[in-house]
Amino acid sequence: MRSLVLPLVLGASLAAPVPAAAQDLGDAITGIAQTLLAQQVDRTAFAEAQRADTAAAYRNYLSRFPNGLHKADAQRALERLGDIVSRPDPQPVTPPAADTPAALEAQIGLSRAQRLEIQQQLTRLGYDTRGADGLWGSNTRSAISRWQSANRHSVTGYVTARQVQMISDQFSRITPSRPAPGSDAERAERALDLTASERREIQLRLTLLGHGTQGTNGTFGPLTRSAISAWQRAAGETVTGYMTADQVRKLQRQTGG
Repeated sequence: MRSLVLPLVLGASLAAPVPAAAQDLGDAITGIAQTLLAQQVDRTAFAEAQRADTAAAYRNYLSRFPNGLHKADAQRALERLGDIVSRPDPQPVTPPAADTPAALEAQIGLSRAQRLEIQQQLTRLGYDTRGADGLWGSNTRSAISRWQSANRHSVTGYVTARQVQMISDQFSRITPSRPAPGSDAERAERALDLTASERREIQLRLTLLGHGTQGTNGTFGPLTRSAISAWQRAAGETVTGYMTADQVRKLQRQTGG
């Protein structure tokens, strides 16, 4: 009876399942073996490419092992053989368009002094640049855009050579085109008998339309006269720098009042 017990115990122990820890260890050993085998195949393939020492051989290696142990070596070998495939083609550089508004303005080559002068001219014409320093920021670009709109040009905020000349011509005509005190235009405005409040309203409406008067104090000084002239020019009126009753009403309609 005892002789039967031992074989049964041995059989049971052999049939018992393998512990999980033992299985994990076996898997790890198998994984390491596979990695070592793959590395050996990689080395062998590169050694074959070295023996052939041709571009085709190195290309074949890289196609089989794109991230192989000897990728850098294969790429250097291809460079040596004058067959570079590892570096991406350089992206074409798109040159800036030569006909953009900014490019056309840049071609004029305006100096800082010239930019400052244009800012002063625009302001005197009623398109306030909020200062004149020769540096064209958003306020100057906005003034240029308002001038372009009033003169029926494409609104870009950038000037062309022709527009620079037009601004200069308009500026040079400010004083001669404005009748002197005592003229018919001056007498017509005086006949309106505008109150200080009404003058402030006109200054505000001019400013709302982009013809800055640099203040609404109820006094029509040179800057307000320039703003009136700019508005008259934009509105298709005779440029005098003085308001008529019809022009006051037109200005009110344009500004919604």
